[in-house]
Amino acid sequence: MSTAVQTLPRLALTLEQVAEMLQEPPATIAKHCRTQALKGAYKTGGRTSPWRIPPAAIDYYQQHQPKQ
Repeated sequence: MSTAVQTLPRLALTLEQVAEMLQEPPATIAKHCRTQALKGAYKTGGRTSPWRIPPAAIDYYQQHQPKQ
């Protein structure tokens, strides 16, 4: 008898965590959130609430970056 292993979805990351991962300044990551370069990034509340960035948004960003 096999049991299916359920995995929890990865939680969204903070602006600072993503800035460290991508080695870019937090201001640049915030700009990417506003322009939807990090597609799927969202704010938890109103305009002044912090950005939350799901891992899928980081994957999308990395796949669609121009090659340097």
